[in-house]
Amino acid sequence: MNSNMSDDMIDQNVARSLTLRYVIALILVASLSTAAWLSLHLVISEQKSTAAIVNVSGRQRMLSQRTALFANLLANSPVTERPAIRDKLKDAINLMERSHEGLTHGDASMGLPETLSPAVRAMYYGTPDALDHQVVSYIAAIQAWLMLEDNELTLDKPLLNEITRTASTTLVSALDKMVRQYQLEGEASVSQLQKAETIFWLSTLLLLILEAILIFHPFVRHVRIIFGKLQSVTDELRVHHDQLEETVRERTAELENRSRALAESEEKFRLIGTNAKDGIIIIGKDGIIVYWNPAAEALFGYSANESIGQNLHDLITPERYRETAHKGFERFQQFGVGSLVGQTFDISALHKNGEEFPIALSISAFMYKNHWHALGTIRDITERKQMEEQVRQLAFYDALTSLPNRRLFNDRLKQSMAASRRNNTYGAVLFLDLDNFKPLNDTHGHNAGDLLLIEAAGRLKQCAREMDTVARFGGDEFVMILNDLGAHKTPSAAQASLVAEKIRINLSAPYLLEVKQEEQPDRFIEHHCTASIGIALFINHDDKPNEVMKQADEAMYHAKAAGRNQIRLYEPKV
Repeated sequence: MNSNMSDDMIDQNVARSLTLRYVIALILVASLSTAAWLSLHLVISEQKSTAAIVNVSGRQRMLSQRTALFANLLANSPVTERPAIRDKLKDAINLMERSHEGLTHGDASMGLPETLSPAVRAMYYGTPDALDHQVVSYIAAIQAWLMLEDNELTLDKPLLNEITRTASTTLVSALDKMVRQYQLEGEASVSQLQKAETIFWLSTLLLLILEAILIFHPFVRHVRIIFGKLQSVTDELRVHHDQLEETVRERTAELENRSRALAESEEKFRLIGTNAKDGIIIIGKDGIIVYWNPAAEALFGYSANESIGQNLHDLITPERYRETAHKGFERFQQFGVGSLVGQTFDISALHKNGEEFPIALSISAFMYKNHWHALGTIRDITERKQMEEQVRQLAFYDALTSLPNRRLFNDRLKQSMAASRRNNTYGAVLFLDLDNFKPLNDTHGHNAGDLLLIEAAGRLKQCAREMDTVARFGGDEFVMILNDLGAHKTPSAAQASLVAEKIRINLSAPYLLEVKQEEQPDRFIEHHCTASIGIALFINHDDKPNEVMKQADEAMYHAKAAGRNQIRLYEPKV
């Protein structure tokens, strides 16, 4: 008895000693692994930072040549093409200015650091004619060129010659040197981190050798002693053999009961899947379909034999979504999660005949045979989408002409005014009132008036660009939004007036209206109708949409007062 207790004490002491050594070794390995990981993380971060810096500094070189090209094009192009070239030149020089600010002072959105190395700082600020001075002077020259009026933009301007000379000689050379300096510094930093990684690797290798000598060798010797003791324990275990056999028999009976319950559960799932009104699909490894119920057959036109074994996304996902679906399922296979798992969402699907139709899809995830599977419940929502579209039409479109109504027009006017402020370009609102509309209604009835409104709406749409909006406010009043007319008021007003004149001419052409009559021959009515049109311009100001509408309405009433069939541009009262 005392001998056994003494042996147990020795075993416990040895175990404690080995455990302590093992814990210390694990701490050291963990520390070295953490240091190695941090070193690798620094290498990756340094590579990303270097790549971002080299990319942005290289782009500066491209922007210097691009701005010089646009500056020359601005002087060499027709006046009508200059606004677009001005915008491109302005965008390019703004990007160059922002990139320079990021390179010298840091920009987190570009991945640029706030600090500069001594060599880089010297290249930027070391001399009066350093790179910072060259870039700032060049940007100022381009901005000065942009401030000139069109009649001042000539090829013989000294400012243009200075821009062209600087961009092609001193500036591009200095930018090339800076890109090379960034590359050299990035390579040097990565080299230092790689040396640190080598030191960590050698330290880890040495630690493993020490573990083998101080831990694993004593451990093996101790295990041999333990095995001898286990032999005696084995003899004792034989005594319990009969008891274990009885336990096994009980567990076997329990497993049989569970197997029967599982079979019943599978039968219930089969009945549910077979009789469900919604399509039920299960996909397993690599997106392969493993279950396809009868409702899915009716939805997509594929039988179970045709679909099982096929890739779900290749079978029913529209081509424009297919690549995204494949990538999302790759992540799902690894972790069993995804942005759409546990969600019900609307999406388009492909029928066997190639037609797309809308479905509501709900996705659940479960693990089966060590692989993540996805269960999808699918419902055809074509009728629901049609009803939603009908509701949308009633809410935002005029029932008679199918033009946007007042509600949708007001929303688009807000968007247009916001875009005008953002882009610093003029837009315009045209307010139209049909002349001689009431006599047609009074003489021939509302059916004839409705036909005239429908025809007038069609003619208005023919005069509008795709970016413009034509709407009906009610009665015989129509409105139009003209977007992106230009950066200057006079040509913008002229362009809006040209559109208004085109509308006036189109609306003044004779109308031949076919009026349907019950139990009588159809009547054909020829009618002449004109329009009074008011124009209000808007650009970067704080006017509310209703104020712009009042201005256009006031201009329209001036057109009415001038004898109708006229166009008037709103002019602020002095």
